[in-house]
Amino acid sequence: MKLRNKKTGGLANIMGEQDFFRVYTDAGWADYDSLAELNEDWEDYKPAEPLIKDEKIRKALRAWAIANDLTCCLYECGEFEQEYGEICAGISFGEKTDYLEERRYTIAELCGEEEE
Repeated sequence: MKLRNKKTGGLANIMGEQDFFRVYTDAGWADYDSLAELNEDWEDYKPAEPLIKDEKIRKALRAWAIANDLTCCLYECGEFEQEYGEICAGISFGEKTDYLEERRYTIAELCGEEEE
């Protein structure tokens, strides 16, 4: 189960042990003796809904992003693109994504977060 730190916004995973709760973060772990103590610092993490509603388009865009080693892209004129100096890699889905605003997006914003 994923948790979000109420103060920092950082994410962590939790494991319920016999007599305590252990929260694992990138920086290490922290132990809590009670659920009340844990709830002072942490809350359930609910990932944002992906901006792209069509699952097939999300899968295709994520595959394109992985193939091009991208974590973000520019959506402009109906096309997702990332410039590499003079080389421009792009992908378009026609009118199926016209509802998006023209700007830079992270792949996680567009496709949702990858499952662990």
